[in-house]
Amino acid sequence: MDAFGEIGVFVRVVERQSFTRAAHALGLTASGVSRIVSRLEARLGVRLIERTTRSLGLTADGADYYERCTRILREIEEADGAIARSRSPRAAPRGRLRVDAPTAFGRFVIAPAIPHFLDAWPDLSLSLTLRDHLIDPIAEGIDVLVRMADLRESELLHRNLGTMPFVIVASPGYLARHGRPGSPGDLRKHRTLAFLTNGQPFAWRFGGSGRDSRFLPTGRLQTNSVDALRLAALAGLGVACLLEPHVRDDIARGELEVVLREHEQEPIAIHALYPKQRATLPKVRVFLDFLEQCLRTGAYAHRPRLQP
Repeated sequence: MDAFGEIGVFVRVVERQSFTRAAHALGLTASGVSRIVSRLEARLGVRLIERTTRSLGLTADGADYYERCTRILREIEEADGAIARSRSPRAAPRGRLRVDAPTAFGRFVIAPAIPHFLDAWPDLSLSLTLRDHLIDPIAEGIDVLVRMADLRESELLHRNLGTMPFVIVASPGYLARHGRPGSPGDLRKHRTLAFLTNGQPFAWRFGGSGRDSRFLPTGRLQTNSVDALRLAALAGLGVACLLEPHVRDDIARGELEVVLREHEQEPIAIHALYPKQRATLPKVRVFLDFLEQCLRTGAYAHRPRLQP
């Protein structure tokens, strides 16, 4: 049996948690499966599976090897699927889609629309991780990486999905104590709450009337958590710049008020990045179309209406 065959047997043993059950699924004997795994361990020079009379357990090396092997097998499965799709380009999207997105965007844009997206594509399943730090999507097996920032040079393909609006907000109590800013310049007299990105305060950018201005918040609170920033604004600690969907309900309840509404706040661009080998996958295509429609129509505020 070649290396790929050994890998397949090892993965099946881990998935079934039994040499006997793996052997039954593969049409082999339990002793034959055990010999294949032992041969694989001898070739690698490490023990992958701890065997007891009652159970099996992965060693640290085994867990790492299993993760890498499943990634390889998934790539092979997708390569086989790509060939099949080349014969049937309108095939329905299927399989598991792995998406990584910023925490706030995932919570307030993707998560509310997930039920309808999965209803529209019944053969799709979704693994969604929400993180704000940089990752290697290829190493982690991510199909689509969503980011809210200017694109830097990347080996990944990218697609501009649209933009999302910011609003400048403060609590009624704060405004009663400190007054309402009338222009971006007035913010220097106020307690401004900063969102940290890559360890630095995120600059507030104002456009309109042919002029651009930039304000860097320098208040006592700086945080990389949009939830902490929102709670601080609700508590009256200062003025904050947040994505409009994040505070929409707070504004509707009167717990936060929008200030400087007449000064256009520059929206942030939303980008999707994905490996070249996944560009033709129907599951990637329909998800990107879905996100683009959400942003274009503001459907994240409601239930998006998607066309298969």
